[in-house]
Amino acid sequence: MSHECDDCGQVFDTLTRLRLHDCSTADSSDRNTVGSSENEDGTPSEWTNRRPEAVELEALDELLANTTDGGFDTLPQAMAVYESELESASESDASDRYSGIRRAYRRQLVSELDEATRAEGWPVLEEFVRAYHPDTAEDFPHVTTILQNVTGRNFIRTRLADGVEAIPVVTVEYIEAIRTEVGGYQDNILEGLHPYGWGIGHPDFDVAERIHEHASSHIFSTSPMLEHAFYADQHTAVDLLERIIHDESIHHEIARRPSEKITEARYLLDAPAGAVSDHYWPTIPRYWDWHDDLAVDFELEDDVEQRIRSLVREESLENDLPQDWELTDLTL
Repeated sequence: MSHECDDCGQVFDTLTRLRLHDCSTADSSDRNTVGSSENEDGTPSEWTNRRPEAVELEALDELLANTTDGGFDTLPQAMAVYESELESASESDASDRYSGIRRAYRRQLVSELDEATRAEGWPVLEEFVRAYHPDTAEDFPHVTTILQNVTGRNFIRTRLADGVEAIPVVTVEYIEAIRTEVGGYQDNILEGLHPYGWGIGHPDFDVAERIHEHASSHIFSTSPMLEHAFYADQHTAVDLLERIIHDESIHHEIARRPSEKITEARYLLDAPAGAVSDHYWPTIPRYWDWHDDLAVDFELEDDVEQRIRSLVREESLENDLPQDWELTDLTL
């Protein structure tokens, strides 16, 4: 299964390669693909081989100008106009217009909603996730990836500042509702699930069990969830990693290259390997260097490292590694 970067259009054979590549200056809507695909919220569209022109919406510009000045009262209206315009473009199969609207406004809407949430607290975001919940429409609302982005950011901030129990359960349930409805080719929605790992250990919602369940159908997005979980709580994360690897009901044939197959265990071990890397951090949520912004420092504890090494031995993976291998050698 290939994975395409929504920012620059490059295609990678693994999610790890996608995670490690650098396109931080690209706008997420500057796609340059050809042929049939799905737009960011799962609705079918025909992508052209030219960059879509940015679309200017006077009403939306005016509403966003008010939020930029520090007032958030017009943000719900701005989000509604954005959703309505994308819905109209989708219904009329105007894929170039759809892409142009996204290119012009998505990143700004993420920023404004995030600022509002930071200024006024979780209730602001809770109102939006209720309004645009997956249960409110036949398909995912077009603002879904915006809400995923801001929810993921605040999962991370809240966990680090106040603990997992401070994450409102309604937002955890929102991400879970998306997870249960997402399809196998809705890559933009799937990547927005990666920060779900920061909810591991929530006292009112068993996120670990849901990630375990996710592995049975979406192994490629499970590994990034696990990596985020390691940053949040490495002991609970390694418990979950062991359970998934030992679950004999989960079987996936993973093609690292056309001529090379790897096991799901080898693929999932990329999660702790990514966490211990000194050079790379997850790029999700997009448009935010969370590890720099929050001064995150991660060090794997010795007992967790030994459990990971035991998994490598149990799965007979040492022959594919250097003689004096380090955990970073498990990076795919």
